[in-house]
Amino acid sequence: MIDRFIDSTIAYQHFGFNVDMKFIKIINNRLLKNFKVDFTFLNIVNKSNMLKRLKLRKSLNRYDKFNNNFYRRVQNGFLKLSNKNKRKYKIIDSNLDINKNKSLIIKTINKLI
Repeated sequence: MIDRFIDSTIAYQHFGFNVDMKFIKIINNRLLKNFKVDFTFLNIVNKSNMLKRLKLRKSLNRYDKFNNNFYRRVQNGFLKLSNKNKRKYKIIDSNLDINKNKSLIIKTINKLI
């Protein structure tokens, strides 16, 4: 399984909004029961590329409108999560060429299956 649902909840709610980690874990355990994520692709991007991409969007959602400190905390939160279990994560540098990343992702998926 490849997903980032739980990681996103922790990164955005805990690291971004300072919601208590115990509370997040209780809610996730209650809602998801024994559902566990096996692998996560973690896409990171620098500030200038993030801003360029946001400007290209036709419409922004509420998460697109936070300040840069929020995005820095969230990305650092994702990186902290990935450092706890390096085998479960593949960090993708979204600043690189999309075709290079596509190839890297496909190669990683092929190894996983």
